[in-house]
Amino acid sequence: MKRYTLFVAILFSAIVASAQEPYDLSARGVEPARKRTIPYHTLATAVAGDASQSRFVAVVEELERSDKGTSTTFTTHFAQPVAWLNRQTILRINYASTAYTVYVNGREVGFAPTGAMGAEFNITKASQEGRNEVTIVLDLSHAANRLFSASKMVVEGVEVFSQPTIRLRDVIAKTTLNASGEGIAEFAIPVKCNALNRKELRLHYTLRMGDSLVVAEGYRELALDMRREDTLRFACVVPSKALWSAKNPTRLRLDLESKIDNRTAECVSQMVGLREMTLEDGKLRINNEIVTPNLVEWEALRELDDAVKFGYNGIILTLNRGAERVVEECAKRGLYVVVRAPIDTTSLGDHIRRGGNPSNDLLWSESYLWRNLHTLHSTQGNCAIIGYSIAKGKTSGVNIYDSYLMLKSLVPNHLVIYDGAKGEWATDK
Repeated sequence: MKRYTLFVAILFSAIVASAQEPYDLSARGVEPARKRTIPYHTLATAVAGDASQSRFVAVVEELERSDKGTSTTFTTHFAQPVAWLNRQTILRINYASTAYTVYVNGREVGFAPTGAMGAEFNITKASQEGRNEVTIVLDLSHAANRLFSASKMVVEGVEVFSQPTIRLRDVIAKTTLNASGEGIAEFAIPVKCNALNRKELRLHYTLRMGDSLVVAEGYRELALDMRREDTLRFACVVPSKALWSAKNPTRLRLDLESKIDNRTAECVSQMVGLREMTLEDGKLRINNEIVTPNLVEWEALRELDDAVKFGYNGIILTLNRGAERVVEECAKRGLYVVVRAPIDTTSLGDHIRRGGNPSNDLLWSESYLWRNLHTLHSTQGNCAIIGYSIAKGKTSGVNIYDSYLMLKSLVPNHLVIYDGAKGEWATDK
């Protein structure tokens, strides 16, 4: 009897494993998401914003394409200079039409279950001084594409750059108003140490309005042990006229220069919009003024001018090909954005029983959470963004509920919506 029970248990485990194998949807080797952050060797080149002029950015050759069955392979090369010795080499792929696997010099470095969002891979161990080969294999038949993919096999925006062993991960800003109506801006700079020994970093910062008016400047120091991560923080007062709003889409320039052993390690320059946003009792406020979002799907427009022309003050935008440029333009124009994770189940049926819509299938739970978290971290802190859309679909389920709860816990002052909620609680009213 015991042998029979054991046999049944083994058989059941084998069946479950076999059933789950096509749903191996987890990302592998993908760095924690962040906004596109290119390092430069001087502040002047960082401010100019021409990545081709940075010594820390490699020239990537044109992609060569090869098709075989349901997979398409894109191959390219880059030259890694000797000056990158003892630094980290990062590969960024800004867009791919399906799930893909990345190889560097024949060695697998990672797998992205969706190419709609920009993804980064630390390829330091796989790359070498001199010529390197990058191979990106798109798999149209992969189960992950069930949530989101495009029929045309494309890879765009392949970038390779170098950062120091103690490197800047991202720039995140949060603003609150004081009693005088001025902004108290708090900046958080996540810092990652990939060294095997203790490293010390001094970060110089300058916040400017225009090219001349300095709003704040100073420096912070941080020491990190082996492979640790921490956050540098600083705060400053921002005059009310410098706060971002739809009526006054003013942005400031934040320049960062990190130094190790008193030598410049990397420079970053970003435009930041600073504004206070709150969501209480169903009312959204920006800089203490009530805002009523009137949003249109970006796909329904030919250009942003159409949104204003037809009386909208913002858009709902799926994080997909070219989305970063659209968000940047909205920040310049004073348009609001709700960003949707790259999940679209509208064509997968309405029923939520086993084998039905993924919104209620636990096999897809990690995929929903990962895509929504990746969307959040890829856009976090952008002044134009007032909320996030969990997915595009007609049905609700446990994965929608869990994604809603996760997002509300991380960004409680942002809208979190889902157009398929059908009156259920997994969307803000």
